[in-house]
Amino acid sequence: MKMLRQIRKVGEAVLVCLGMLFIPFLPRTWLVGLARGLGNASFALSGKLRRIALANLDVAFGASLTADRKQAIARESFQTFALLILDLFWFSIFSGKRIPAYLRFDPSFRNYFDKAPLIVVSGHFGNWETMGLGMSQRGNAPVSVAASLDNVFVDWILRRLRGNTGQGIVKRDGALRTLTKLLKEGCRVALLMDQNTLPEEGGVFVDFFGLPVPVSKAAYALAAWTGTEIVPVFCVLDEHGMRYAAYAGDPIKVDRNADSEVKITQAVTRAMEDAIRRNPGHWLWMYKRWKHIPAGAPAEKYPFYARKYEQQEKK
Repeated sequence: MKMLRQIRKVGEAVLVCLGMLFIPFLPRTWLVGLARGLGNASFALSGKLRRIALANLDVAFGASLTADRKQAIARESFQTFALLILDLFWFSIFSGKRIPAYLRFDPSFRNYFDKAPLIVVSGHFGNWETMGLGMSQRGNAPVSVAASLDNVFVDWILRRLRGNTGQGIVKRDGALRTLTKLLKEGCRVALLMDQNTLPEEGGVFVDFFGLPVPVSKAAYALAAWTGTEIVPVFCVLDEHGMRYAAYAGDPIKVDRNADSEVKITQAVTRAMEDAIRRNPGHWLWMYKRWKHIPAGAPAEKYPFYARKYEQQEKK
């Protein structure tokens, strides 16, 4: 098994190198076509991920959408993620011309550009990576948290690509302490808030499409400690799948004496849900978002992969 993992890592490194050599030089129409082809192939061949995506869509939309519509959304989700990966390479060169040509910031984004310090929250939705590059290119670089990949070479390449326009990356271990310091220095920090963060890891259960899911309390904690506003931001494709538009939601203000961590975390999660409802094919439906069933929640409404959650005491 150890040898197989090493072989896989070498294969990943080779693919990344090939991507850096060829993808940046493809015409935009070819790149989008390639992303759609890869997305369609992944949808067809990845039976496990396809099953998770469709189960998640059943949880979120129930009988309000037909089976065919859910299939189309799931397929689009695979395509969107494929384009995100390809765009990491494509925007790595000629970024000074390409990013302004293919990424437009909606006027609502003044909620980001006009404020610092600031906590911005988003999720695995649309193209969060290109949005970060665009923010940085305009001289408003955020600092974000990223977990290190097992493949050291691939992790190094991806960090280089993200940092091409000045975006800062903080390692997950000890991130809150570092981000608090940066906010007090007047920086902007960015958080992805649609991952499973259990209470013993610093999360809290809040409603997401009608069912409780665990969400990190990091945005609330940082805002309460520093007095900084929280602004949701999202990046979506146009109807042709060629260009992106980034927009920002209304600021979420935290009164540490009145607002609870549940209330603010719920507000952040609601902004994420609203964005997904508007563009459901942009979210990463293949993720096991409804993995944990808290006490008292209707277990029968959760997807097949969900398991009952039991609070673990911190050591």
